[in-house]
Amino acid sequence: MADRNNIYLLLEEIHEQVFPNATVGEVLKELDRLIGPFEKLSDGEFVTRLSGYQKSPFHVK
Repeated sequence: MADRNNIYLLLEEIHEQVFPNATVGEVLKELDRLIGPFEKLSDGEFVTRLSGYQKSPFHVK
């Protein structure tokens, strides 16, 4: 359950930091393209990839 909570927190932070003007759907589609596909990731792997993406300097626009 901790992984799920971390997923929600990371998604919220990434949305605010990287895609502040995008809808939730747009953010999820873009992240699915960049780090997914989501349906093939375990919760732990999803947290790892979201965390890595958030820390990456490459997402700065």
